[in-house]
Amino acid sequence: MTLKTIIKCCLLAGFFSAISCTARQKVSNAFLGEKAAIVRADSMFQAIGGKEAWCRLKSLYIKARHKEPQMPLPYTSEIWRAIDTFELVIEQQNDSFHVKAVINEASGKVYYYDKRDTMRLFTEEQLADWAYGHKHNVYVLLHDLACDPGNYRVVTDEEGRLSFYRDSIFEVSFGLDSLYRPYLFYQPHPDGSVSGSVFSRWATDQGLVHSAGGHPLDSNFIYTTEIWQPSSLTLKQEFGEGIFDLQDPGD
Repeated sequence: MTLKTIIKCCLLAGFFSAISCTARQKVSNAFLGEKAAIVRADSMFQAIGGKEAWCRLKSLYIKARHKEPQMPLPYTSEIWRAIDTFELVIEQQNDSFHVKAVINEASGKVYYYDKRDTMRLFTEEQLADWAYGHKHNVYVLLHDLACDPGNYRVVTDEEGRLSFYRDSIFEVSFGLDSLYRPYLFYQPHPDGSVSGSVFSRWATDQGLVHSAGGHPLDSNFIYTTEIWQPSSLTLKQEFGEGIFDLQDPGD
């Protein structure tokens, strides 16, 4: 099983203390679009903690338990994700495999600490694919929408979902539940296709309401979140340099 197959499910974190906002963090404009859609978009953000709180998000650590029908054992997935930049660390393991990847704009490195006992580097195409996926991660998108709403046009589509466009390019759409939480999440892919996820459980951490469990629309895996730790600091500031360590499997 390739790393991408193993971690395709990863979502997809005193943090929001009183701090002064930088220019990037200051929410000072509104979404573009029809009034009814804008009202719904604002209601969605109110339901999940508010634009200012989501805009302050700089990094996120998630630990989740995953189950896939084709895998005999569940596995643990840990993700350390930068929000403003393309930088993430992913580590997944159970009794039969252990893999860790450090991915950023410059490179992607994958180390296998199991019977494969090896490492590999991302190709340029793979790195571009991961960069696109990071940009369209639900938490990165919520942060960007919250910080720069004036850059996005929002509409209510034929399915009743809130769809957001930037420069006429589709970025994301959400289906809202009765509490205005975005329980359906639809993201585009480089080939023009769109995939969806269902957020079936909810939790609140440091003022942010977020998914605590769910699955893709095809239900080919399910996840339950154990830790969702947000920070207004960068990955290195909050979690230390150690999270980027990749020990040679042969050592």
